[in-house]
Amino acid sequence: MGKTFLASTIAYLLATGGPDGKGVKRRVLVLDYDSQQDSSKAFLKMDAIPGDDEYAAPLHPEVDEIVDPEWSGRNTSTDILFDSPVYEYPTAFENIQVLPSEGNVDRVLSMTPQTASLAPTITTYMRTWFSDPELANDYDIVIVDNPPSKSPVSAGILGAATHVIIPTEPEYDSIDGVPMLLNRIARINEERPDHPLEIVGVVPNKVPSKSRLTQKDEVALAKLYDRNGPTGKYMSRFWLQQRNCYRVMERPSVDESHFNYVHNHHALKEMQKLYELVESSLWGNEI
Repeated sequence: MGKTFLASTIAYLLATGGPDGKGVKRRVLVLDYDSQQDSSKAFLKMDAIPGDDEYAAPLHPEVDEIVDPEWSGRNTSTDILFDSPVYEYPTAFENIQVLPSEGNVDRVLSMTPQTASLAPTITTYMRTWFSDPELANDYDIVIVDNPPSKSPVSAGILGAATHVIIPTEPEYDSIDGVPMLLNRIARINEERPDHPLEIVGVVPNKVPSKSRLTQKDEVALAKLYDRNGPTGKYMSRFWLQQRNCYRVMERPSVDESHFNYVHNHHALKEMQKLYELVESSLWGNEI
């Protein structure tokens, strides 16, 4: 639906000061918890595992400089949940660091034999980690690429997050999932009324151009934007249509030329709107 695309693109936009580079350059940490590992591969050269469809975290480039007998020299985002030493990976972008996905979720599932308690356990670990003063000193924002919303890992991380942005495609399977996710967020906020999880917006993604917009697409979008419906008040005032311009040309990305949208003026307009949405929601900046 666009989770990885939004996570990696918003990280790039915030770190570089927006499409024109004139905004505040934020210090960004990307946590990849999606088993597909796409955010990890977008910024790091992951190590292929022979005979497996998953990738291993690379050896940390500062392994010879960091003295820590308990550290293996490699890290994934899952290490946060096991109180393991964690050292974020630098990327080719000065203001972006990454903790890659482990890929396999077996280690996370082993945290507790009680499935129902897995999400609350993850929430507890993540809240503790997010509250570390050193993290606030090092970064302006932590962006999490979550797994699918129905997973315990996703629910656990949402329970510890401060803001959420929800991508959806104009297809019935996708848009039907948005109200369910909003209901989950409402349940989370019942347990944390003083610090509610704020919805930055629901962003339609992969929307066809006007000439290719089918009746089904129009019906789906009308349902999303219905002011009397469950999603209407959360909808962004823009769509992401220039999807072909956003595909990362090379992985890992090492310079802005790998983000295709920088060469397309239509896509640049959409990226400006996305950037403004995030900046205004998180920092109150009117751009």
